Amino acid sequence: MNLIGLDIGTTTICGVLYSLEEGRSTAVKIRDNGFLDNCRSEDKCQDPEKILISVRAILDELIEVSSDTPIAGCSVSSQMHGILYVDEKGNARTPYYTWQNQRGLRLLHGKRIERIVSETIGIPVHTGYGIVTHYALAHNGEIPSEASKFCNIGDFIGMRLTGNTAPVTDITLAASLGIADVEAGKINRTLNRLDLFRDEQCPGLVSSSEVLGTYRQIPVVQAIGDNQASFIGSVQDRTGTVLLNYGTAGQLSFFNDGYRKFPNFETRPLGNEGYLYAAFSLSGGNSYRILARFFEQCAQLFSEGTPRPAIQVMDHLPLDFSTKEIACRPLFLGDRNHPESLASFDHITDVNFTPSNMIKALIQGMVAELYRYYETLPDEIIQGNKLLVGAGNGIRKNLHLMKAIEQEYNRPLVLLDSSEESCLGAVINAGKGVGIFSNYEEGSHIVVRYTQPKERAGE
Repeated sequence: MNLIGLDIGTTTICGVLYSLEEGRSTAVKIRDNGFLDNCRSEDKCQDPEKILISVRAILDELIEVSSDTPIAGCSVSSQMHGILYVDEKGNARTPYYTWQNQRGLRLLHGKRIERIVSETIGIPVHTGYGIVTHYALAHNGEIPSEASKFCNIGDFIGMRLTGNTAPVTDITLAASLGIADVEAGKINRTLNRLDLFRDEQCPGLVSSSEVLGTYRQIPVVQAIGDNQASFIGSVQDRTGTVLLNYGTAGQLSFFNDGYRKFPNFETRPLGNEGYLYAAFSLSGGNSYRILARFFEQCAQLFSEGTPRPAIQVMDHLPLDFSTKEIACRPLFLGDRNHPESLASFDHITDVNFTPSNMIKALIQGMVAELYRYYETLPDEIIQGNKLLVGAGNGIRKNLHLMKAIEQEYNRPLVLLDSSEESCLGAVINAGKGVGIFSNYEEGSHIVVRYTQPKERAGE
């Protein structure tokens, strides 16, 4: 028996065919995803119909690979926060405004829109959250008259794959849009305090493991947020594990059965099985690439010929993370709570101002951006989460980052033995939806595999 997990990411769309008999992924299919050229730069839009075409193509390819082995079900891991609008027939009437949308930073009546929405509904939301984008679009008169409902891209894909005409959402994606009361597990009724908002615009709320219908006779289970999918697809034992995920940005997550609040951490539902506590930084793999680009520009300016790719050189430098020379705050893209923040290198002397120390400081800064949140947690949380798991290509491909993390957290790091953790999370959600797994943890014990890093940078 096989299961299929799909991940709709910002830059790629991926599908995994997982064999329950073999206990491994037997096929992986990937297609590019990208932004529309005809959208304003602040909107960061994608084409939902094009995404649907890619998803269907990947599904068809995986079904063909599966051949005579039955596929029990499929589900989707979806990039969170973004929003699009559909008409009464379920057709997309707008682009998909992704989590990188910046309209919430606009001023309205002297305040940022993200602040107006947060204060009005009583829930902290940020620019890029669907409800913030919705409010900005509504006040600018940009919501088409034929738009019936809004939803996340994962909700849209589930609806269209199964031939339904009205989108539904689950608590993970509803929370990411900023429309959910997370503690109550319901749509937040304070949304009615927002002018230009109507209840009927919201998608209906269903279970994260709801079977929506079928695609080519294969049950399709409701989409879940990629944060939750990445966690259940990366962590074997959710109680006792801290997950560090570095991709374009950085993310630290841990699980707790009960609803609690911790400073600097978002409380996110893990379906109906408890809560994830997640802290975020914008300092991830993108920061490393920005420094590499700087070095390449220097090489081009002061030398002739084609210089070696800077990242390759940076990756193989011997760096000692047991010491700190230069200090760096790699806030090239700002801070989530303070978008106006800027990057800085500090504590520079005539002796330590070297490329190697700049690289080391940047990596230490990437780690510190999340560690500063982690060290504020209560002792029982820190002591209760002994295992440190790394996921995401930003960490998987950067041995320096692995070493710096181990130095800062003072414990060994294990890596997920897969590069498609969000797809595996969708596999587990599909398995739960069709009754193969009784809960996420059972599925994680079966699907998730760890590996030890085989080498360390500079060793």
